[in-house]
Amino acid sequence: MSKFVEQCELHDDLQELRPLASNYYWVWNRRIRALFEKVDTAAWAGVGQNPIALLNQLSPARIRELSSDESFHSELSEALQIQRRYLKGPEKSWFESTFGMLHRNYLVAYFSAEFGITSCLRLYSGGLGVLSGDHLKSASDLGVPIVGVGLFYKRGYFSQNLTNDGWQCESYPENDPAQLAIEPVVENESAEPLVLSVRVGDRQVRVRAWVVPIGRVQLYLLDTNLPGLNSKEDCEITSELYGGDIRTRIEQEIILGVGGAKLLSRLKMIPTVFHMNEGHSAFVLLERLRDAIETGGVSFDDAKSIVRSSSLFTTHTPVPAGIDIFPKELLLDYLGYYAERLGITKDELFSLGKESDSSTGFNMAVFAIRFSEDVNAVSKLHKDVARRIWAQALQGGAAISSITNGIHTPSWVSDVMADLFDDYFGRGWESGESEPDTWNRIHLVPNELLWALRVKSRTNLIESIRNNSGSGSMLNPDALTIGFARRFATYKRANLLLLDKSRLERLISNSETPVQFVFAGKAHPKDYEGKKLIQEIFNFSKKLDSSHGRFVFLNDYDIGLARNMVQGVDLWLNNPRRPLEACGTSGMKVLANGGLNLSILDGWWDEGFSVSTGWAIGSGTETHDHLAQDRADADSLYEVLEEHVIPEFYDRNASGIPIRWVERMKRSIATLSPRFTSRRMVMEYAQRYYFKKDLPFAGRLNMSELGAELLEGVSTDWEK
Repeated sequence: MSKFVEQCELHDDLQELRPLASNYYWVWNRRIRALFEKVDTAAWAGVGQNPIALLNQLSPARIRELSSDESFHSELSEALQIQRRYLKGPEKSWFESTFGMLHRNYLVAYFSAEFGITSCLRLYSGGLGVLSGDHLKSASDLGVPIVGVGLFYKRGYFSQNLTNDGWQCESYPENDPAQLAIEPVVENESAEPLVLSVRVGDRQVRVRAWVVPIGRVQLYLLDTNLPGLNSKEDCEITSELYGGDIRTRIEQEIILGVGGAKLLSRLKMIPTVFHMNEGHSAFVLLERLRDAIETGGVSFDDAKSIVRSSSLFTTHTPVPAGIDIFPKELLLDYLGYYAERLGITKDELFSLGKESDSSTGFNMAVFAIRFSEDVNAVSKLHKDVARRIWAQALQGGAAISSITNGIHTPSWVSDVMADLFDDYFGRGWESGESEPDTWNRIHLVPNELLWALRVKSRTNLIESIRNNSGSGSMLNPDALTIGFARRFATYKRANLLLLDKSRLERLISNSETPVQFVFAGKAHPKDYEGKKLIQEIFNFSKKLDSSHGRFVFLNDYDIGLARNMVQGVDLWLNNPRRPLEACGTSGMKVLANGGLNLSILDGWWDEGFSVSTGWAIGSGTETHDHLAQDRADADSLYEVLEEHVIPEFYDRNASGIPIRWVERMKRSIATLSPRFTSRRMVMEYAQRYYFKKDLPFAGRLNMSELGAELLEGVSTDWEK
């Protein structure tokens, strides 16, 4: 508990705020979250909704006030009971009810380069990290035996600041363990911090581990920032998420993959499934091969079968820039020693990740595909795209299937909508412990009530924009509000709306049916074209500000800003260049909040769209002529806005209610909200991949215990 040494001293009757703050379950329990806001409303916002930081800075006067507040003590007691019940779990979790005692020794290790749990834990850059965080949250809700493995970044991802002319600049605030719900992993015998040694090229790098409680799930994070044990250069390996150069990247991925495998072994955890979320962690396969050969005493071919039988790879991108490919010389410089350990040549080692005979790079996705029994894409359309992209790598191996991504609804739904669901669905809707037709009960909600909540949520967003950014003074709380927020990669075409600026200005300036746009997003620090897109949109917003002020770009997009936007906008806009959006989950986050979607038929919307729940841009066609495609999609976007979206939003009855719009909201909530959730997603992973068979080595502590049993029931024909 060293992180509490310099904290303010809480009275004994307030000490129980500590355990509430020390588990990230508060992120998706609004009653616990509301309690922390009540501790000090202004400070709660000022510390970025971080309960540890909040408690660290409480004034003695406020502590005395809280200590004498009987109502607060009653709410604290209730919050503790809520947390205790959750951490204890139901009498039978979904996992136990589904799989019973057969899989009691199973454990899933979920590897990812980033985890987006909440905005104050800066270990994520965008959708991949948020997906990883939502995966762990739902695994916790379902009782799935899983551990997360990632990296603890000293500076995490960057904070965004824009110059007067809209150019993105980056700053890197540090992640301070003393201000986070995070603890060092310690050795059982000595209670000293656990330190691993991981070979990185010709160096032995010391790595410590942290543990982060995510409800009932543990997330382990590896960290090389150990001055005195590591050189200055090695301390910097885990300094920034996706920072540095290609050498930094391979070093980080060695720490994640090799170090992650070593950590689990040191903790005596033997996962029955290793789930690689994207290719960043694929070096875990090398360490597992080495362990099988040197500790289990098997041949290289048998080791391949063992490792492959318990590996799952999820690919998230059809975009080449999203895949790590390391030159042969670099790969062998850092990991060539594995050739001798595996009993193969260096050329054979390199060939494990070669896409084809002519390839000059080691492709992490190819390596992961070849050594995974199961490979999945993240939407149905992405499955077809991925099969085309990885056709050579798939020869003789697993076929790519798909599990469409989802979002952790309790983390993203607004308090006002959650309260409505409590009233009409019952408290079990959050955990999924409710009747199958639960979401259909939205049709019982009076149109007037649902619309009033939509107006309230939109107003809350606009007030938040005005209070936090100083912009948006001209935003109208009664106007149709359209949101666009995501990573500013060029294929996402953030500027598609701007292809016809005069047409856009007419929409914005129309006093009878006004439309307003809220944009946000970051470009990778080295993505010059992405930064130019931000600048173009920012400067357009500045141009309009003096006359209309209904087009704003919000600075420093993160989970907190994303929550505000998806809860407040009426319509979510998504216009990537099909089929480059593997899934895209931002549009899913508006569903339970009563927002609707207007999107290209790509990723999840290709399978989620119906004419009764939202709108499509284009007809799902693709062309190699990008300029022609952009013009066609922009025309379609404007046509849908002008002829369908805007008229429906402003078509009101005598009471001022847009009946057709509200009915569309209800159909979207009823049919899409329960379908595109991480709860459904994790259940699919569990049933299709995690626990589909009784592996012979489930629950064993190490390879040496297995001997010849290791191969019993496991195919040794790796090519098949």
